[in-house]
Amino acid sequence: MTGAGEVDDDEPAEGVPASGWRAAARDGRVWAILAVVAFLLVCCCSAAAGTLLALSAGLLAV
Repeated sequence: MTGAGEVDDDEPAEGVPASGWRAAARDGRVWAILAVVAFLLVCCCSAAAGTLLALSAGLLAV
């Protein structure tokens, strides 16, 4: 229940974008950051998997 002078926190203020997952999904910077993180993760995992495969095959001497 809101009285006179109180602010309802459930509704965004006028002119202020809504926060949350929907607002973040509309932001292109978020997708760019996620793409870079995914790229780095794939590169690191594939490099580690390749190294382990080479070690198990005896291609690299330790």
